[in-house]
Amino acid sequence: MEKETASKDNVYVELIKKMGYSNPHSRYLLRILQKMASVEDANLMLALPAEPAVLSQKTGLGEGDVKQKLKVLAEKGLVITSKKGARMPNAITQFHDANLASSEKWVDTELLDLWRDFYDVEWLPTMSVVTWDPYVHFVRVVPAWKALRRSPHLNLAELPPEENLLDLVRGADLIALVPCTCRRSMRRCHADLDNCIVFNRGAEYAIERGAGRRITAEEAMAIYERSEEDGLVHTWPFATSPRLNEICNCCIDCCGIFDAGIKFNTLSSILQKTHVRAKIDQDLCNGCQECVERCYFSAIEMARPPQGKKLKAVIDEEKCFGCGVCAVACPVDAITMKLSPQASTPKR
Repeated sequence: MEKETASKDNVYVELIKKMGYSNPHSRYLLRILQKMASVEDANLMLALPAEPAVLSQKTGLGEGDVKQKLKVLAEKGLVITSKKGARMPNAITQFHDANLASSEKWVDTELLDLWRDFYDVEWLPTMSVVTWDPYVHFVRVVPAWKALRRSPHLNLAELPPEENLLDLVRGADLIALVPCTCRRSMRRCHADLDNCIVFNRGAEYAIERGAGRRITAEEAMAIYERSEEDGLVHTWPFATSPRLNEICNCCIDCCGIFDAGIKFNTLSSILQKTHVRAKIDQDLCNGCQECVERCYFSAIEMARPPQGKKLKAVIDEEKCFGCGVCAVACPVDAITMKLSPQASTPKR
């Protein structure tokens, strides 16, 4: 059969269209794709999804060559593999995450700069309104485990299963550690790079393509607790999935969700609050303001109590998302977590 290919000029534009991005002529995405894939690779990607034999007929490549190319493209995050076969990323967010979680041999400074420039110049402005692609859906905040442990009056059995971090981790069949894709490209904080944890099929996928390494539940919890101490917030992307897939450790400087959400006041449109809220014991609070500095949601401010001269931390429960990072940081254990009926799904 005569091989079917797109012209050299159009093949990368067609790839961007196939991933559903609104600007198929994006100069940054074009350069990323041109850097990561040859024209032959790009035409193979455009022919997906299909079995290797069909791809061989469509592209004129030998079936063995097709399989080898798909393997390399999967390592680069240009192709997503599943039990149903190989396919292209179905959204730019998925392409971003897969590509930037790849093995170091595929990721250099030029690629990181291209992704960062794409975010700053093109992607971020589109987030001034809620235009998250279908790959994201919404993101669930998961309470800091150390904050829950420091709350003696909180009955963990009353928490929804999706908010008990320890049970979530212990219940996973497979766990892997991968680089934080946002932090890897943005490079705007000093938090650990390798602290994004994927589970089950996500872990299997990461290990298969050489992007992550297998870790134990104990190692995962140690990473989460260290991240909590560093002031990072646990988030569960793709939380509509029937199985746990990933729980990230997000910073305020590099994470697109928090960066855009704070800039454009859209956090409530993408993040789901937990079923707990921070509570401050005014008698114990020493006014150090550590919690104020750590709160991503501007839910804590300093105020002078009715009786007393020293400023104390005060929680605005409407703004609190229940991440628990403030409680972890409190040097005098004045902050604990309490159950709240106010959890809500993001406002679309």
